[in-house]
Amino acid sequence: MSRGRAFLTHLAASATIVGSACAIIFLVWYPHPYFIATGAWSVLRVLIGVDLGLGPLLTLIVFKPGKRGLKFDLAAIALVQLAALVYGVTSIYQGRPYFTVFAIDRFHVLARGEVDPAELARRAQVQPIGEKPVRGPLLVAASRPADSAGMQRLLDETVFRGMPDIERRPEFWGPFAENAANIASHAKPLAVLRAARPDSAARIAALPTRLGLPEERLGFLPLIARNRDLSFIVDRITGAPLDVLDIDPWIGDAQAPPAAPAGQP
Repeated sequence: MSRGRAFLTHLAASATIVGSACAIIFLVWYPHPYFIATGAWSVLRVLIGVDLGLGPLLTLIVFKPGKRGLKFDLAAIALVQLAALVYGVTSIYQGRPYFTVFAIDRFHVLARGEVDPAELARRAQVQPIGEKPVRGPLLVAASRPADSAGMQRLLDETVFRGMPDIERRPEFWGPFAENAANIASHAKPLAVLRAARPDSAARIAALPTRLGLPEERLGFLPLIARNRDLSFIVDRITGAPLDVLDIDPWIGDAQAPPAAPAGQP
C-alpha cells in the first residue's frame, strides 16, 4: 500500500466513525437547536480535530511501506484517536440536555449531572415524572410550595443557604401536562417576538402553517441554556410544547433577567 492510499484509507475509516458519532449527537442527543444552545461544539471540535484531522495526517507522515516499527506507529495513532473519541463522546453524552424544566415564567435546559441524583430518585418514588424520550430532553414543570411555611423554607434555602432554586430540585417537579394551563398563561404572543426580531420574521411567520395552528394560538417563553437562550413555542390555549427556535427571547433586554427570587411573584 502506498502512503497516499494509506492516508485515504485511514481518512475514510475515520470519517465513517466520526460521521456516525455526529449523527447520533445531532439527531438523538442534541436535536436542533440544543447543540448550539448548550455549547457542545467545544468538545466536538476536539474529537473531530484529532480523529478526522490529526490521525490521518500522522499516518501520512509516518507511513512507509516496509518501515520497521510501522505497526507500532499505526497502533499508537489509533490509540490516540480512540482516546479522543471516547473522551469526546462520553463528555458530550453526559452533557446532553436531559431535562427541560418550566419554572415560574421560563424554561431551563439541564444535563443529568446538574440535578442531584439522590433527590431525583426520591422524587421518582413519590411521583414518577416520566421517562426521558429517546430524542431530546424530558419536559417537566417546577412549582413553588403552596403553603407559607413551605415558601419560607424555600426562601431560606435559596437565599441564605445557597441551595438551588426550584428548577434544579426534583422535589418541586411535576408532570408537564399538569402545569400546562399555568405555562399557557405566561406565554407571550408570537406577534411580539416577530415584531422584536425582524431578522427572524420569516421563520416566525412560517410557524402557523408548519404547526397547523393560527398565530393567535402561538406564544413563546424564554428557554435558558448554557451557551445561549432560545424561544420555546407553546400553544397559548393548551400549553402544549410545539417547537424551539434559535431566536433571542428577551424582548427589550440586553441580557436575560434573573428569575424572581423565591417568595416573590
